[in-house]
Amino acid sequence: MEAYSPPASDSLKPNTLLGHEISSLRQKIQLFISCRNLKDLDLITVSDPYVEIWLKNDERTPWTKIAQTETIDNNLNPDFATPVVLDYFFEKSQEIRFEVYDKDVNGRDEIGKCETKISKLLAAQNQTFTADLKYAKKPKRKNGQILVTLDSVKESNHTVNISCRCDDLKSKTKLFGLVSTNNPFLVIRRCRNYDPSPDDVTTSVKVYESPVIKGTLTPSWNLGEIKCELLCNSDLDIPLIFEVWSYHNSGKHRIYGRVRGSIKEMASRVGQSQDIIKKQGNPYGTLTFDSFDLIEIPTMVDYIRSGWIMSLSVAIDFTASNGELSSPSSLHYVDPNNPGKMNQYEQAIFQVGNILEPYDSDRMFPVFGFGGEPRFCGINEVSHCFHLNGQENPEVEGVQGILQAYREAMVGGLGLYAPTNFSPCLETMITFIEQRKHLSEYHIMLYITDGAITDMKETVSSIVEASNLPMSIIIIGVGNADFQRMEQLDCDDGLLRDQYGNVAKQDIVQFVEFNKYSSDVTLLHEDVLREVPDQVVRYMLMNGIRPNPVEHDIMR
Repeated sequence: MEAYSPPASDSLKPNTLLGHEISSLRQKIQLFISCRNLKDLDLITVSDPYVEIWLKNDERTPWTKIAQTETIDNNLNPDFATPVVLDYFFEKSQEIRFEVYDKDVNGRDEIGKCETKISKLLAAQNQTFTADLKYAKKPKRKNGQILVTLDSVKESNHTVNISCRCDDLKSKTKLFGLVSTNNPFLVIRRCRNYDPSPDDVTTSVKVYESPVIKGTLTPSWNLGEIKCELLCNSDLDIPLIFEVWSYHNSGKHRIYGRVRGSIKEMASRVGQSQDIIKKQGNPYGTLTFDSFDLIEIPTMVDYIRSGWIMSLSVAIDFTASNGELSSPSSLHYVDPNNPGKMNQYEQAIFQVGNILEPYDSDRMFPVFGFGGEPRFCGINEVSHCFHLNGQENPEVEGVQGILQAYREAMVGGLGLYAPTNFSPCLETMITFIEQRKHLSEYHIMLYITDGAITDMKETVSSIVEASNLPMSIIIIGVGNADFQRMEQLDCDDGLLRDQYGNVAKQDIVQFVEFNKYSSDVTLLHEDVLREVPDQVVRYMLMNGIRPNPVEHDIMR
């Protein structure tokens, strides 16, 4: 059989620079969200609001949820610390929707929504957009307002490790001083100019809020490492405001006072007590930083430059839900009159594979099939993990080899069956990676599937196990099936926990619906690999691995 050559289509042309071109009209931006005068939907207590953020990149693409803020208990005027980072494309009419909910034990109640264009956020005065929240079922109801402050993102690979403590806080009391209400927590706000006036506190954005420490006047906080992008937008001279508050169940928290200074200034004051000042100028205690360390974090590129290899493996879904191979409606269908045309599986292999192939020095990729009967290699029963090339060694050479093995398997005889079990292929790769942990290899396993997973418990257990390894998992959903269970594996809001209570070391799964990106290949590349660089670095740092120094041969 002749080697299969992919069509020379501009729409399938692999891009450059980590797999995609960077448009000069694209800008990474961050949004900080606040609400004011929210409708109180709770009968006894006060609403516990949070915001979901949905994005529509153009009129041809569907709405996609891109972020969710934290929930703030008992507060009708919340300032959310969770920023929303997204790509703004000047040439596109991007729409964004903010959905505000009250969280309760039985689920959630809608407070209101606001839909607008990102261009309007940019054009707002002082880049702070304000709008009324609307509730469709009660259009005349007053639901409150949403405030969205926009800033560009200045990328940095630095974090700041902060620990601090307060002393001599003045006691907060109620009921004529009979009841103490000292429950301190710390808030950090970023100013938006270098010489803020006292009024600029109201225009600053909240970037951090600590847990509450109840019943003390001498709290201490270990903030851990905070990214400079979030804390100061990578500007070590921009003023930060450190606020110490006392928490109240009513949501009407009372402030002890503030300390102001940039990262550079605070780092120079480590060990020095600083007065916590209210508006009146009187100190309400002191704040001391025990550590304020600027730390440079390696990047994925640093590890690649120092010799680490990115290795790709592929698992392809051959279950019956894809449709009979001979049917034009099948996701595996190859048109005999136009054999150069790729189906969705081949497009996914080609697009993602060409991003990763240049980083693998030997270009040898293990490729598996699952959910089918691989008669081409002498197996006449359903297999949930078979070598797609029919050989003892499942590795093929490059993306070209993956595509060729895929076509040859279907020509050689392949039956489509069920169910859709993910864990056998994943366990095979886990065993393979464990045997090679001594090598400088980071593995990306690409699953391409059309439907809902059937061995969910087993797969979650395997993913939790895999989170200890140098491994990321990318799941590409093709076709129009319900992928809700796949999205559960991509747990951006928390870490996976298996049936035995074991928790994943980190989130290593990224799920992407292929059909959503049919009109935008560059965006597909970005979203598929968006989480991989951070996953690589987190694995390395959790295991104490630093990039090796790069030696340059200057005499060459």
